[in-house]
Amino acid sequence: MKFLLSILFLFLIINTSDAQDFIVKNNDDVIRGTIKGTDYFSVFINANDETEMILPAKDIKNFFWNGNSYLSKPFATGKNLEYRFVKVIETGKVNLYSFGGERLMPLQKQKKVRFSPSIGLGTGTGGYGGMGVGGGISIGGGRNNMPDTPAGAPIVRYFIEKPGAGPLQEIPIKAITEDARKAEVKTILLQKLGDDQGLKALIEENTALNSRDVTELVKAYNEAKK
Repeated sequence: MKFLLSILFLFLIINTSDAQDFIVKNNDDVIRGTIKGTDYFSVFINANDETEMILPAKDIKNFFWNGNSYLSKPFATGKNLEYRFVKVIETGKVNLYSFGGERLMPLQKQKKVRFSPSIGLGTGTGGYGGMGVGGGISIGGGRNNMPDTPAGAPIVRYFIEKPGAGPLQEIPIKAITEDARKAEVKTILLQKLGDDQGLKALIEENTALNSRDVTELVKAYNEAKK
């Protein structure tokens, strides 16, 4: 229910913001402006087209950028939870997300970046009982002060979840899925979508199981379950 309310809130903001980039913090404060990039651990925004800030995923509920929605999700790292952003590919009874393939900052050749803490802390509750602090890092000197080596996640990974039926799970698909991983992909899809007999047959017959195929299968499942 909390997930669906978050998505609904995100869509309501999208419909009233003329497609401007924006970030929703854990305390529901909204930061509008121009998002410059994300490495899926943080998001870089020119807030109100005046102040440049980097905000970590643990302080954010979601953001909207370039026509795409991104959510902050907890990932288990040993005994701890680490928050990361995922791009929404499909949502419904089954959710499909991607992670990676973009940069936090544009490529620029500059030697120095001056950092100063931003003002304005807002507390809010995150998932799994975590507390979010809505602070950020201001970057002085405008858009030309960028680091030599920007952060980035060049490899795109995909995750699938069926709310109420287990945790977020990585599904090893690609634009051309490796033959050695297709059996694993098929098993995951049958677990998540196999209660639809028509789709179950399509999954069993599919020999490619690439990212486009899987996206269409999840989309068809969600349409059938509306």
